[in-house]
Amino acid sequence: MIDYDKIRFDNFNKRINILAQEFYNKDIILEINRAIIDEDYEKADICKMKLELLNINYKKIEVESLKTKEKFDIAYLLPHNIQTGGLKVILNQANLLSERGHRVTLYSHLPKMEWFKTNCSYIQVKEDVELYRAVYPCDIVIAGYYDLIVDALMTLAPLKYYLSQGDFYIFEWEEIEPLIRNTAYTAYNLPVRILTVSNVMQRKIKDIFKRNSVKIPNAVDNNVFYPVKKRITLPFKILIVGSDSLKFKGHDDIIRALYELKEEGYLFKISWATQTIPSKIYYNGKLNIQYSISPTQDELSRLYRESDIYVSGSYYEAFSLPPLEAMSSGCCVVTSDNEGVKEYAIHNKNCIMYERGNIRDLKDKLKILFRSPALRRRLILNGINTAKNYCLGKSIDLLEEEFKKSKNNLIYYVAE
Repeated sequence: MIDYDKIRFDNFNKRINILAQEFYNKDIILEINRAIIDEDYEKADICKMKLELLNINYKKIEVESLKTKEKFDIAYLLPHNIQTGGLKVILNQANLLSERGHRVTLYSHLPKMEWFKTNCSYIQVKEDVELYRAVYPCDIVIAGYYDLIVDALMTLAPLKYYLSQGDFYIFEWEEIEPLIRNTAYTAYNLPVRILTVSNVMQRKIKDIFKRNSVKIPNAVDNNVFYPVKKRITLPFKILIVGSDSLKFKGHDDIIRALYELKEEGYLFKISWATQTIPSKIYYNGKLNIQYSISPTQDELSRLYRESDIYVSGSYYEAFSLPPLEAMSSGCCVVTSDNEGVKEYAIHNKNCIMYERGNIRDLKDKLKILFRSPALRRRLILNGINTAKNYCLGKSIDLLEEEFKKSKNNLIYYVAE
């Protein structure tokens, strides 16, 4: 049996080793190209002076081939095939770009995912072949995780991007091990254009890596996540989404709060959509949680529509897509007050927000929601309206605008 986890980690480690070497051996050509992307022309001039002092010959290349193009050949480099919000964002982008006439190809060392329908070409690369070697000549390459910037740079695509959606290394920057910190810093400072999903991420990328980025907000597919008319009756139907192996998601807080509420006599049923089988049985099974393991997008949207309340407990998020999907599906949202969700979530307007990690506050907020049909109706209506502002079409409009802007002034430097 093929061990795809081993394949994924082996290739990740190869790219990390390349980044570690670059951390100690700064390439001036890479630095000047990064400065040009960020329009930091003072830094670019300094790099040119360094090259001249070191007697390194270089030349400027102006890319003309993309200027007349309206539709592009686009390659996405996928980090894995696991059911995560981050990968779903990539796949949604790829699908809609394909529907708009771009030729989109997905590349991965892992098999095509079964939980998501993609209308793009999918190439599974042999485990012992670097990803970039399999990429056909294309106009644009987009790396789906920071280590994949290494492969993106080695392709022949004139436009190179990294889609940064946030991860533990961003939000736990001071606590992470030096190897991850140094390699992430090196990757972000390579000459790729950075796309990201929120104002929070733009600030963090600037603060940590001193890089500019372009915001392409996350969005929901309202053909999949849509509301239906329903009556809310006892027992309430409560939904949780995500893997309990990710501690920052706050699932332990949610389960403890729900257990204590159940002990106090409140009536509700719990459904949990998760990528993997839970790591433990919570409270000896007394909550009678109904699990949905690795649901398809159609199955997940049905769970949202059938649920009355969705609860999110994340300690940090770059954007937080599930609460928006819940809003789009006509489900009341209770969420922690992490930075990412505040991109669109407003307490007492389209959600109920509680202090992250504060189980008592979560219980109190759920009690308020249980007792107030008028509040539930208001949150549902406002949530649906909020989600309409974050449709996939608007995000892809912004992405296409970025492609068209960058193609018209595309220059880079190479050593002779």
